[in-house]
Amino acid sequence: MNATRKQADSALDAEAKKVYPEQQASQEEKGGKTLPEIICALLSEKNSRQVDAMLEQLSAGVQVGNPRMRLKAACYLTDTLELLIAHQEWQRMDKLLPAAETALTAAVENEVGAWQLITALSAFAAYQIEMGKYASARRALLTFAAPDSLPASAEKTRERVEQLISDLATRPLLELLLVEYLFDKEKGNDAGRLFAVFGRAAAEFLLEPQNLKQCQDKADALLRLFGEIGQPAEKSLCQLLRQTADWYLIRNIIRLLGEKGSPACFTEVTSFLEHEDIRVKGEVLRAASRIEAPGKKDFFLKALKSVPRQLTELVVALLGDIPDSSLVVPLADLLDEAALIKNKVGLNLQAVICQSLGKIGSVKAIPTLKKVIAANAGAAGGPAEQQLLRAAEQAIQFISHGGKHKRPGTLSPDVPTQNNPFAGREAGIIRTAMSGDRANAARQLFELITECVQEGDLMNAERLRERFSEINPNAIAEIVQSAELIQEAKSGVQVRGYLDIWSNLLHELTSEEFSAIYHELENRTLEPEEILIRQGERNDELFFINHGTLRVFYKKNDRKIYIKSLSDGDLAGENFFSTSVWTVSMSAVTESRISILKRACFERWKEAFPGLEEKLHQFYNRTNNIRDLLQRKGLNRRNYDRYSLSRKVDFQVIDTPGKPIGQKFKGKLADVSRGGLSMIFRMAQQKHIRVLLGRNMQITIPVVGSLSELNVQGQVQSIQPADEEAGEYKISFLFDDPLEQEELQTVLG
Repeated sequence: MNATRKQADSALDAEAKKVYPEQQASQEEKGGKTLPEIICALLSEKNSRQVDAMLEQLSAGVQVGNPRMRLKAACYLTDTLELLIAHQEWQRMDKLLPAAETALTAAVENEVGAWQLITALSAFAAYQIEMGKYASARRALLTFAAPDSLPASAEKTRERVEQLISDLATRPLLELLLVEYLFDKEKGNDAGRLFAVFGRAAAEFLLEPQNLKQCQDKADALLRLFGEIGQPAEKSLCQLLRQTADWYLIRNIIRLLGEKGSPACFTEVTSFLEHEDIRVKGEVLRAASRIEAPGKKDFFLKALKSVPRQLTELVVALLGDIPDSSLVVPLADLLDEAALIKNKVGLNLQAVICQSLGKIGSVKAIPTLKKVIAANAGAAGGPAEQQLLRAAEQAIQFISHGGKHKRPGTLSPDVPTQNNPFAGREAGIIRTAMSGDRANAARQLFELITECVQEGDLMNAERLRERFSEINPNAIAEIVQSAELIQEAKSGVQVRGYLDIWSNLLHELTSEEFSAIYHELENRTLEPEEILIRQGERNDELFFINHGTLRVFYKKNDRKIYIKSLSDGDLAGENFFSTSVWTVSMSAVTESRISILKRACFERWKEAFPGLEEKLHQFYNRTNNIRDLLQRKGLNRRNYDRYSLSRKVDFQVIDTPGKPIGQKFKGKLADVSRGGLSMIFRMAQQKHIRVLLGRNMQITIPVVGSLSELNVQGQVQSIQPADEEAGEYKISFLFDDPLEQEELQTVLG
């Protein structure tokens, strides 16, 4: 060792003296030894406490301010890692990974030293892979294989790293990782994240026919892998985009390309605006807005003339993100056209155009905006007109302030600093969202929540999760996965992911529709044997079964008759889509977790998502066969013969003591039995129909004989549409006490 290196070593050797003075003094007497040599001696002596202390000093050394000292510490650390590999001290080496990452930054300009460090880390990663410790292997590989781990100046080292990663990504390893990712609940997540580290090689492997076939029923899992791989998967994603005909896969590949893709994929993505499925068209527009490409403005102007009416507002909103004053004229022309549409659709479109003109920020738009205000200010309009006025006024205000005035509805930049070690990063995420890049902000927020969970800071994790509602409420994957991370940390139990369980439903809905449902859900845990719903109850909730097993049974004459079992991914909700009481009961067999959607939420969604209820209803009908099973098993409430009968009747709601409440209604009998009847009646307001379900009523029926009428009391069991255009509905009514045969005969005449 020459004099210069000895001088550079002196500070680190001084630290070694503090830790192990006797050993250091002894080594100096023998001509002086370096820290790695001292550590080697301590390992031979099995002096664990002193070894760990020396390693801590070495880790601190790579973070010192002096560049020369950092470099020397990096050299020592490299020698130490090789030493630990030789002694198979894998656990200690794992603890040194953060220091190794710092050391690589210090040593990167020294090609030989950097490569020596990378080689040691790759040897550690290979051993961890062999042992099935994928998370640790991934951490080691990312110290030198992450996109930003090496500077652009280290070109030769980067090339060698790419070759090293390619050599590690053997076919048997990729096959094993893919199988475990798809089918192993315990190791799947770590296997997938390690698989993604292999970048382009992993993406090309996924496109092989046998691997695509293996993933054919797990489209969401396949897409998550491509998402983890990121930009290196772009070429493979474009190839898969051309190969598949599945609209769901196409839509989500386009979404990934929008998030991860480069300008090179812009043409590939935008070509799918011609796709027949409107959900694909919508995703093309959103993806195109996120990819920075020279032809973006022209693409959106063409799209404005070609997209279906339902997507016009989206195109207009996305044009507002392009700060180009030449867009003012086409948007002003569209504003004039929208003003001719004398309904709420036209008013909403005008409001969106005004908002986009404000975002563009050109003073050329002010005369157009003032024209809107003048045309609508004097009219006594409703909410839509008021919204249009506010949009025009706020757009002028924003333009007048040079684009610096805070727009209404934007994020609050306030970030709590007390007990918040992540305050700086949280503020940065909010700034990213406020700049318009909400997708990137949502990803960063999810990463920050993950770190909070890993550090056990669940209070901040839960608080940060609430930020999604401000930053990007449609980032459904990040929202769901963060909830699962927090729940897993609380309970210590890892369960199948929510997005996997409901992937079939995701295929049916847009991300906005699924997000609308998800944000309304209430979660509940059931203990074994706990009753969820009882036969005959009035309950208009829809139950999403996330985990566990529920038993469906029918009770007849105090005897429980088993119908079927429900488990992960099943829906139940007899009174959600049809107005009726429950004909079955449900109880938990095992500890179960369910989500509950209340019927009332659809009243809020009718305008925003007009087709959502029908989509959900169709999905429910395809996946729930409880009514069919009841019919096949001959289980129903009809214990008496029914007779068709057409006769006018009066009915009135009664209270518990049987006293009439409110006005009388008129109806017409459809059929009658000793146990109940059904009748047709008319009600103008459909929203009031459900109010009658489960209510006690008295029905007055004209009869023959000594009495001119018969009064019977009972309860409304179901209400079904008979002729919705005419406002007619059919009520099924159960008598409190069955009619005597003689009474029935007077009704039948």
